Amino acid sequence: MLKTKMKRITDRGDRAVERLAKIETSITSLADNDLLDLADIFKAEPRTPIGDLAFLDMARRNISL
Repeated sequence: MLKTKMKRITDRGDRAVERLAKIETSITSLADNDLLDLADIFKAEPRTPIGDLAFLDMARRNISL
């Protein structure tokens, strides 16, 4: 039973990592205007993880709000 529970926990973590990678990929593939819209939505402080990703990609592209 412990082995099954550990596998389930590991699988859950793996799926979370995959989802996060898909979210990051989605953000980096946005057009500049869409990225600016996303950053504008998530600009409140303290910044959320999605806001952090958006602002990091904006910095990489050298664009700002």
